[in-house]
Amino acid sequence: MFRFKSNKVDNAHSGWRAKVAIRTHVLEALTPERANVFDAFAGTGLMWREVWHRAAAYTGCDERWHSDTRCCFVADNRRVLRAIDLAPFTCFDLDAYGSPWEQAIIIAARRPPLVPGDRLGLVLTEGTSIKSTLGAATGAMMQAAGLARNHVRGATRLHDEIIQRAVQGIAARMGGKIVKHWQATGLTGARMRYVGLVIEPDPLHRPSRPVEPHAEP
Repeated sequence: MFRFKSNKVDNAHSGWRAKVAIRTHVLEALTPERANVFDAFAGTGLMWREVWHRAAAYTGCDERWHSDTRCCFVADNRRVLRAIDLAPFTCFDLDAYGSPWEQAIIIAARRPPLVPGDRLGLVLTEGTSIKSTLGAATGAMMQAAGLARNHVRGATRLHDEIIQRAVQGIAARMGGKIVKHWQATGLTGARMRYVGLVIEPDPLHRPSRPVEPHAEP
């Protein structure tokens, strides 16, 4: 059953609060003492300081080096996600300003399918609303949603529905189903979506491993 919360946020400060609240919900659902987080857009460490430092283990990734106590890769997160063992991680934070879908599909393709007893957290910042409005939704997003690229122009007014299909598609490809879902939407021009998910194994679904996406233009 979904736990769906939709909160409107109208500025950067409220967006920050929504991010913290959603990550806190996800971490509590996973149990902090058992959570192993991979933060693919770690940045200066704001979410680590606010939430993820409470997890049992944390690994960040950013293209810039930051002088602090975090364990981080300094590299393109797509290269890292394709290179390391993803099995130990129980939570993935994809705080992308634009599209998180390429990284999400890589995770779905490379992390072992969920098995009984697993509980996985996935946090997304989705910022492709403007592209969708212009009829240019990202290929990775459409792939995650199970839609062909030639459906993009007919679906641009259904951005939130595409997001729902995409997150369900990611869960299904991992052999899972979404059991908890939190979402907040910004009211600024970017209309950012902040999404938090908890995914558990779906005994009725056999995962179909997705083809990893090509790099987005």
